[in-house]
Amino acid sequence: MDYQSFFSMLYFIDGITIIDTSGTILFSINFRPEKSSVIFDSPEVVGRRLSEIFPNIERENSTLFEAMEKGIPVFKNRQAITTLRGDSFETMNVSVPIRIHGRIVGAIELSRYLGENDHETDREVVLPEDVFSKINLRNSLLENDRAVYDLSDIITSDPEMNTLKGMVEKFADSSSPVFIYGETGTGKELFAHAIHSTGNRRRMPFITQNCAAIPDTLLESILFGTAKGSFTGAVESPGLFEAAEGGTIFLDEINSMPLHLQVKLLRVLQDGSVRRVGGSTEKRVNVRIIAAASDSPEECLRKNSLRRDIFYRLCVLTLHVPPLRERKNDIEMLLHFFITRYNKVLQKSIRAVSRSVIDHFMNYSWPGNVRELEHLVEYALHMVEHHESTLQYEHIAERFRSPEGFEAPRDSGEAFSGLTDLRGQVRNLEKGMIKQALDSMEWNYTRAAMLLGISRQSLQHKVKQLDLRP
Repeated sequence: MDYQSFFSMLYFIDGITIIDTSGTILFSINFRPEKSSVIFDSPEVVGRRLSEIFPNIERENSTLFEAMEKGIPVFKNRQAITTLRGDSFETMNVSVPIRIHGRIVGAIELSRYLGENDHETDREVVLPEDVFSKINLRNSLLENDRAVYDLSDIITSDPEMNTLKGMVEKFADSSSPVFIYGETGTGKELFAHAIHSTGNRRRMPFITQNCAAIPDTLLESILFGTAKGSFTGAVESPGLFEAAEGGTIFLDEINSMPLHLQVKLLRVLQDGSVRRVGGSTEKRVNVRIIAAASDSPEECLRKNSLRRDIFYRLCVLTLHVPPLRERKNDIEMLLHFFITRYNKVLQKSIRAVSRSVIDHFMNYSWPGNVRELEHLVEYALHMVEHHESTLQYEHIAERFRSPEGFEAPRDSGEAFSGLTDLRGQVRNLEKGMIKQALDSMEWNYTRAAMLLGISRQSLQHKVKQLDLRP
């Protein structure tokens, strides 16, 4: 995202401050004359040190210095300020490094004064006009054998997420396997796309397969292909590994792959060869494997859903994608992004979000992570009228009936009977929630999966596993 987009994030700006690398103020302006007692104007502060004018701001806690040190824009929802005069107030800041010929020479900070009214829940947060205005509606451009996302599609201001993006750049040109793990909906597939798009295989095929979405009897032939006559009606057909020649294959929910198939996968990892089902010869393939699971590799081992020999070969490089509740500073950025996307898709004109919505989003635990946030925004924009321009809490209230986003299942099949048989209790709770979601959506798998914050394939797998029926 360019600087102009970051400047737009605050939309309403009360002040601008520019410093050099030593912390000397080069420029300062206040757009709120009524706040002149707490926000200084240029003639009074230019040439003086930032820490002199604001004694509680040091290099260690200044977003201006942080932006220069990291070389990236830095957001802060609330920063306490104490002035030389003893006045205290809070600001919302966006600090951006200033570069000349590639060298950082200073930083600029855009601030919005936060008064007492900023705690009111009915206050609107206006969406910037130009942020994400060039969104590529990639959903309509998806190709079966191409990665369509890259690092720029991973929207974040979180330090841990930015570290992961840096690791993607380091991993990209390698042929070593990558294991990505994190909760459902955190964006693991997005990182898989980015690894392929960033690396030297970017012009070659990128093929994905959800291992939980295909019955065990079919998964082997889909991955490894079939030889003519291997079973009734079988024809000579290449599998996904052969189709991905020279490129990348992404195996999502790898821990759902049967252990006997993991033995065949091990052969690919060890010497790069595949044998079709029913075939007698092996074929060499040049394919990079990226795998993903909601559990960590160690947890997969503990649950016996991943073979130990596969663990050592598959987990050469690992990425842990943190849940949204651990990077809540990303929520407003993602909210703006998804509103802009679904404004275009649904032809709506939302330009502001009530403070009540923001507060609920910031206090919510997001069990479905970014995917749940996207689906909630999509749902909300279906609820707004075409003439409305502000997203209100009433548009999402139905999805916040309890702290977890669901009403507790009224009949989960069995009353809770203490802490014994924990697995059984968890299974009953899961079964009840899934049944409730399916019933409320009239057994429409796509809509129920969106409500639960999981993929449609995962829902189908769980329905079969739990033996649920309408």
